[in-house]
Amino acid sequence: MKGKLPLGPLRASTRQPLLLECEVEGAAITAARLTSVVERFSYAVGFEGASPADGAAFASHLCARSSVHLAWALSIAVEDALGMEVAAEHDAMRVALSEWARIASHLEVVSDVARALEDDLVYGRPRRYIRRIRTAFEEACGNAFGFGAVVPGGVALASASAAADLLDALGGDGESIERDVAFWVRKLSLSRARLTRGRLDASRLEGEASAAALRASGSGLDLRAGEASGTYGQLGYRPVSRDGGTTLDRTLVLLAEIKTSIGLIRKVRESASGCDGAPGPVSPRKGTGAGAVESPHGAVDCRVFIDSEGKIIRARLTSDADLVADLAGRAMEGVPFEDAAAAMVSLNLCSCCMGLGGRERGAGGEE
Repeated sequence: MKGKLPLGPLRASTRQPLLLECEVEGAAITAARLTSVVERFSYAVGFEGASPADGAAFASHLCARSSVHLAWALSIAVEDALGMEVAAEHDAMRVALSEWARIASHLEVVSDVARALEDDLVYGRPRRYIRRIRTAFEEACGNAFGFGAVVPGGVALASASAAADLLDALGGDGESIERDVAFWVRKLSLSRARLTRGRLDASRLEGEASAAALRASGSGLDLRAGEASGTYGQLGYRPVSRDGGTTLDRTLVLLAEIKTSIGLIRKVRESASGCDGAPGPVSPRKGTGAGAVESPHGAVDCRVFIDSEGKIIRARLTSDADLVADLAGRAMEGVPFEDAAAAMVSLNLCSCCMGLGGRERGAGGEE
């Protein structure tokens, strides 16, 4: 048989408004093209005239799963423009929020891979942890995704005790998740025959990009590592990577990053527990600034321009998620169609982050 078959966006395991059009010969995909059924959007007007805090809140709403990371990137850019310092306990709480949000996002991908494989043992339990994380965020931030929690000057939480309460509420889950990660690694490895295709070739990228999917293909790039990594550099963070580039490699990198995130949260917990949830004051002045953060879906970069009254003139957000998506079609070549959903999900694509535009293409969907 030779023909064309679509995959997504209504398939339960993918749950993204992405369409993978596949040319199939026999049982295998010979060519594929990934498109988003949502048009790339221009968000620039949402920042114009906004205060730094309102700008960070708007950035956080551009993607629920990367909410904390997008707001953090913009906040770093504003702090750079205004010469602001962030208290150590607020910086530590940003790390904690960022890593719990990363854990929830990665767990969702691992669960979806398992669902595509019809592996109920691995599918269900990550969902329970996600619910616990969302509940803790709801109580500490006023919403389940941390919208508006990270702002210039620190973090804005529901109460003075919210940071300690969140860390206490989730503190017991770390060891449990680590045990389950070890089990999920063994369980998914039993499906190796269905997960050893879908090879992503990071060498085809023009320029450098950072994303978990690329680290599963031999890349060592991660904005949490290196001289410019801020707090993460002080925590001794080291990127997780594998060389195979297959569906299994990508899933195992996500699981390894979950364990790494738990370790980072433990390191900052004592300092983060002292965060009072009230960010430092913003002193207006004219300036420009830049910020970058590693989100669950790839590196996020922000440039911000502020007027003399402290209002945002313009802000640009870009994401490497778009660059990973450009490689998706070729990565699907040779994958049996019955395993295409697992391979596609493991790429950890996000239509919202893709909609920001890649660094090669400019921000806000503007070519």
